[in-house]
Amino acid sequence: MPFDLDIDNLEKKLAAVSNLYSPSEVRKIVLTILVGQNYRTSIETATSLEISCFMSWVLSVCHRARLEFGDDWLPKLQAVCAANARVGADWLGVWLMGLTLKTQQNLGVKARCADYLRQVKVANDELIRQYANPTSIELYTSGLTPVKLSTGDSIWLLQIAGAAVLTVRGSKKSAVGKLMEKAIARACLTALGLIEGEDFSINLAADKEVERETDAEIKTRRGTVRVDVALIGTGNQEVSEDKLSRVGRNGIVLVDKLGARSKVPRNAEKAGVHLTVIQGHKPLSDLYNHLEPLMPEDKKLHEPPTEYRDLQALLDALPDSIFLVAQ
Repeated sequence: MPFDLDIDNLEKKLAAVSNLYSPSEVRKIVLTILVGQNYRTSIETATSLEISCFMSWVLSVCHRARLEFGDDWLPKLQAVCAANARVGADWLGVWLMGLTLKTQQNLGVKARCADYLRQVKVANDELIRQYANPTSIELYTSGLTPVKLSTGDSIWLLQIAGAAVLTVRGSKKSAVGKLMEKAIARACLTALGLIEGEDFSINLAADKEVERETDAEIKTRRGTVRVDVALIGTGNQEVSEDKLSRVGRNGIVLVDKLGARSKVPRNAEKAGVHLTVIQGHKPLSDLYNHLEPLMPEDKKLHEPPTEYRDLQALLDALPDSIFLVAQ
């Protein structure tokens, strides 16, 4: 009987974690954003739980592999991954080399490469023989015989886990950001009194005018204005720069937070793009002040409140459909 990676069970657990982004939870996150607070702690729970799902799975699979394959469990487990076409197997095959998916691509190492794993594992074991203290990990899993790993395998298991954490965190950050950006744009524009499908559209595809898709487009008295949301921290300002080109001249970009030395505001001014900064500001009021003079004569925006309770009441009055995110 072939070795079972138990990916079905992993996917069930991950599906349960993804359900945390219910309309009520997304509504809370949007409220945090609209009062200019740090929203990142609000979305961290699902990321941490997804990491825990993967960690539990990795430990269980490695434990069973060590029991079934003995000292050669690493290369034999990688061979199992190579023979399995599912995404979980693909990710695990790369993690077994101590690499994240992005690092594996940057190094040009073939996914689930046995030669690379053997090369670095030999070097790792030699280093441990020379310098490391004889510390090891003992694996316990309900229903399985406990197994004590060698010092080399113990340290390598930590590298596998580290690669998994970095991969999941990077993947989750990107996925959650994309989900939330659409919901934020829809909630903000709806709260201002605009009607989706009539006054604005969500998720615009690329065209001859703009090379990349944008989150929203608003009808104004002289045409349309594109809007993009950049939930990017101060360490990734190049992403905010990319958003400027997406919306084009007269567009609007909502940015999370800008560093003191950021060039984004100056470049936005040159590009004719309006920046709405989220953290530490009142982003909905800023949008209102910018858009109100641009609206058609028959369209009057709703001036938003600025106090927390009033903003909460405003969002509570919006239907759940505004806060749905497609998983």
